[in-house]
Amino acid sequence: MFLEKEAHIGLLQKLSRKYIIKGTKAFIASSTAAKENQIYLGADPEKIHISLLTVDLTKYIRKDPVIPGQKPFGILTVGSLIKRKGLDLLINALGMIKDEAWTLTIAGDGPEKEALIQQAEELGISEKITFAGFVEGENLRELYAKSQVFVLPTREDCFGLVTLEAMCAGLPVISSKYADGVLDLIGDGTTGLIVDLYDPGQLSDAIKTLINDPQKAASMGRAGLKKTEEFTFERVSKGFMEAVIAVNSRK
Repeated sequence: MFLEKEAHIGLLQKLSRKYIIKGTKAFIASSTAAKENQIYLGADPEKIHISLLTVDLTKYIRKDPVIPGQKPFGILTVGSLIKRKGLDLLINALGMIKDEAWTLTIAGDGPEKEALIQQAEELGISEKITFAGFVEGENLRELYAKSQVFVLPTREDCFGLVTLEAMCAGLPVISSKYADGVLDLIGDGTTGLIVDLYDPGQLSDAIKTLINDPQKAASMGRAGLKKTEEFTFERVSKGFMEAVIAVNSRK
């Protein structure tokens, strides 16, 4: 994925990056994918320290478990309604499983809203989809609590912190492989499922898998909640502090 991102970088920016990297004593990577990108750009792997992105976990931790088998199966996605977020790909995939008992809540707003509404109407699934608009705070936490799965259908994302929020709420996650944080957040088949969004069959099959196996979905959700313990401020800040110490020691 990072190679695809670099294709959009100009020659001057590439040259300046190489110059900066050559004289850098320590690097901080916000994800495993970011570390790979830094290595690709010429960074010494021994000088790279991972300090994962995180959120205030206490705001999203849900103590009561998700109830498996609730109908209809509540699907949630959160993000701006822009092309990069891939909501059109999610709606297209859901159009392939319209006979299942599911609902989709889209929390977010943006310029693609009308196009997405029209797409849902054309696929005959508009009655199953709710456009909730921009949601935050307690209202967002309630959406997580009412859902059975979280989907991140992004075409490109520097991490995907909403995935971590959903995991705090005990939700299994179906994530695009194009989110940079996916390797650090999701154990494929353990805390969620990782799919290639450009293959709509992969996403629709992943959703159907969890709809038809609610116990599996609930097990993934519990494993994801346990995984969030790795994202406390104390734990993710260690890499940052290691980088600072490394710089001071190399003077």
